[in-house]
Amino acid sequence: MTPNRTPAPRPPGHPSCLQFTVNMTAAVRTYRWQCIECKSCSLCGTSENDDQLLFCDDCDRGYHMYCLSPPMAEPPEGSWSCHLCLRHLKEKASAYITLT
Repeated sequence: MTPNRTPAPRPPGHPSCLQFTVNMTAAVRTYRWQCIECKSCSLCGTSENDDQLLFCDDCDRGYHMYCLSPPMAEPPEGSWSCHLCLRHLKEKASAYITLT
Protein backbone atom coordinates (compact mmCIF):
# COMPACT_ATOMS: atom_id res chain seq x y z
CA MET A 1 0.00 0.00 0.00
CA THR A 2 1.32 3.42 -0.89
CA PRO A 3 1.40 6.11 1.83
CA ASN A 4 -1.29 8.25 0.15
CA ARG A 5 -3.80 5.45 -0.36
CA THR A 6 -6.18 4.27 2.29
CA PRO A 7 -8.00 0.96 2.08
CA ALA A 8 -11.64 0.97 1.00
CA PRO A 9 -14.04 1.05 3.95
CA ARG A 10 -15.39 -2.32 4.99
CA PRO A 11 -18.72 -2.84 6.69
CA PRO A 12 -18.32 -3.56 10.40
CA GLY A 13 -19.59 -6.96 11.42
CA HIS A 14 -19.76 -10.30 9.74
CA PRO A 15 -22.02 -10.52 6.67
CA SER A 16 -23.45 -13.78 8.03
CA CYS A 17 -24.32 -12.09 11.34
CA LEU A 18 -25.89 -9.20 9.43
CA GLN A 19 -27.83 -11.77 7.36
CA PHE A 20 -26.54 -10.33 4.07
CA THR A 21 -26.82 -12.41 0.93
CA VAL A 22 -23.70 -13.04 -1.14
CA ASN A 23 -24.86 -10.39 -3.63
CA MET A 24 -25.57 -7.82 -0.92
CA THR A 25 -22.18 -8.47 0.69
CA ALA A 26 -20.53 -7.73 -2.67
CA ALA A 27 -22.68 -4.60 -3.11
CA VAL A 28 -21.90 -3.08 0.31
CA ARG A 29 -18.19 -3.42 -0.38
CA THR A 30 -18.55 -0.92 -3.25
CA TYR A 31 -19.69 2.06 -1.19
CA ARG A 32 -19.48 3.50 2.32
CA TRP A 33 -22.00 1.24 4.06
CA GLN A 34 -23.81 2.49 7.17
CA CYS A 35 -25.39 0.47 9.96
CA ILE A 36 -29.11 0.82 10.61
CA GLU A 37 -28.50 3.33 13.41
CA CYS A 38 -26.36 5.61 11.20
CA LYS A 39 -28.15 5.06 7.87
CA SER A 40 -28.79 8.22 5.84
CA CYS A 41 -30.51 8.86 2.53
CA SER A 42 -28.21 8.19 -0.43
CA LEU A 43 -29.79 11.11 -2.30
CA CYS A 44 -30.02 13.98 0.22
CA GLY A 45 -27.46 12.68 2.73
CA THR A 46 -29.56 13.29 5.86
CA SER A 47 -30.83 10.79 8.40
CA GLU A 48 -33.84 12.93 9.31
CA ASN A 49 -37.30 11.38 9.03
CA ASP A 50 -35.97 7.86 9.41
CA ASP A 51 -39.55 6.60 9.31
CA GLN A 52 -39.54 7.66 5.63
CA LEU A 53 -36.35 5.71 4.75
CA LEU A 54 -36.59 2.74 2.41
CA PHE A 55 -33.76 0.22 2.26
CA CYS A 56 -32.81 -1.42 -0.99
CA ASP A 57 -33.13 -5.19 -0.71
CA ASP A 58 -30.15 -5.65 -3.04
CA CYS A 59 -27.54 -3.19 -1.73
CA ASP A 60 -28.92 -1.93 1.64
CA ARG A 61 -28.65 1.76 0.67
CA GLY A 62 -31.25 4.02 2.26
CA TYR A 63 -33.56 6.42 0.42
CA HIS A 64 -36.25 8.77 1.70
CA MET A 65 -39.52 8.02 -0.08
CA TYR A 66 -39.87 11.75 -0.82
CA CYS A 67 -36.36 12.00 -2.34
CA LEU A 68 -37.12 9.39 -5.01
CA SER A 69 -38.18 10.45 -8.50
CA PRO A 70 -41.10 10.11 -8.60
CA PRO A 71 -41.64 10.29 -4.83
CA MET A 72 -43.43 7.43 -3.10
CA ALA A 73 -46.35 8.14 -0.77
CA GLU A 74 -46.32 4.67 0.81
CA PRO A 75 -43.64 2.02 1.21
CA PRO A 76 -43.94 -0.71 -1.42
CA GLU A 77 -45.25 -4.13 -0.48
CA GLY A 78 -42.66 -6.86 -0.76
CA SER A 79 -39.09 -6.31 -1.84
CA TRP A 80 -37.79 -3.06 -3.30
CA SER A 81 -34.67 -2.30 -5.37
CA CYS A 82 -33.10 1.12 -5.84
CA HIS A 83 -32.40 2.71 -9.24
CA LEU A 84 -28.70 1.79 -9.02
CA CYS A 85 -29.41 -1.90 -8.51
CA LEU A 86 -32.12 -1.92 -11.18
CA ARG A 87 -29.66 -0.35 -13.65
CA HIS A 88 -26.97 -2.90 -12.70
CA LEU A 89 -29.43 -5.78 -13.14
CA LYS A 90 -30.52 -4.40 -16.53
CA GLU A 91 -26.87 -4.14 -17.65
CA LYS A 92 -26.16 -7.72 -16.54
CA ALA A 93 -29.27 -8.98 -18.35
CA SER A 94 -28.32 -7.06 -21.50
CA ALA A 95 -24.79 -8.49 -21.43
CA TYR A 96 -26.19 -12.00 -20.96
CA ILE A 97 -28.59 -11.59 -23.89
CA THR A 98 -25.72 -10.31 -26.07
CA LEU A 99 -23.64 -13.40 -25.21
CA THR A 100 -26.39 -15.86 -26.10
